[in-house]
Amino acid sequence: MDLTIRASNQQFLASLQSTQLQMQTAQAQLSSGYRLQQVSDDPSAVDQIYELETQIAFNQQTQTNLTSAQSEVSSADSALQSAVQVMQSAISLAAQGATSTSTAQDRANLAVEAQGLQQTLVSLSQTQVNGSYIFSGDDNTQPSYALNPAASDGVTQLISPTNTRVIQDVNGTAIATARTATQIFDAQDASGNPVAGNAFAAINSLVTALQSNNQAGIAAASDSLTAASQYVSGQQAFYGEAEDRITTAAQLAQQFLVQDQSSLGQVQDANVAQASLELTQSQTQEQAALSVEAKIQQQPNLFSMLG
Repeated sequence: MDLTIRASNQQFLASLQSTQLQMQTAQAQLSSGYRLQQVSDDPSAVDQIYELETQIAFNQQTQTNLTSAQSEVSSADSALQSAVQVMQSAISLAAQGATSTSTAQDRANLAVEAQGLQQTLVSLSQTQVNGSYIFSGDDNTQPSYALNPAASDGVTQLISPTNTRVIQDVNGTAIATARTATQIFDAQDASGNPVAGNAFAAINSLVTALQSNNQAGIAAASDSLTAASQYVSGQQAFYGEAEDRITTAAQLAQQFLVQDQSSLGQVQDANVAQASLELTQSQTQEQAALSVEAKIQQQPNLFSMLG
């Protein structure tokens, strides 16, 4: 018995197989949403896809980092704004205590208010965001200062932090985002002594002068508080600039992200309209081919007529 498949049948099966493969490809694209189902579909596109996916992940991580930094910088800016208000309130207390009509009891009462402001200032230096002390530099697991009324400047320095914290934009440009409590509230000379603008020392000098009923000391404390207020305001300007730079960096990262996602879609995503059309055409071709083949098989041949 000759089991050889006729050439016409071979051609039919090959054509049918090709049509069914087109159907499977179109169906896979429509169900997955991807143009490429395996590397062999377009080997030249694989490296480009990997590169774009890596860049997208980098941009997304950059945005996450910038969002976190923005939160810290915004909180720092708010804390320094409050610190300036503390300084202004202390200056107002000094003005009241420096008058010749103020009695010792008046100044003792004002000293209690000044102590409250002092405590607030120290608390501001301990500001936390998500459990991190944002004015503690690289060692952000603990505050830099604690209130100590017995100390010459009213505080105890708990740590002497370094500050190397920066954040990078998508181009790798570093943005400084933090300063330490020492830089902001405890301005010192090379020997570690308080200098003009030292907020801790200024407010502590007011508390001491009010408690000792020292009118001249109160006036001197007022001058120190004014200098400290101006100094802290200058530190606030640093955070304002950092906020602006982070906002710009976040916008740039979003712009790059959208561009990369669009490029990836062009390389990777299926053309739904085209895939739908190809699926319909392939189904039509398959049905037509099967119908024609069925009619051919039904036609009588020599052997059937002889039988």
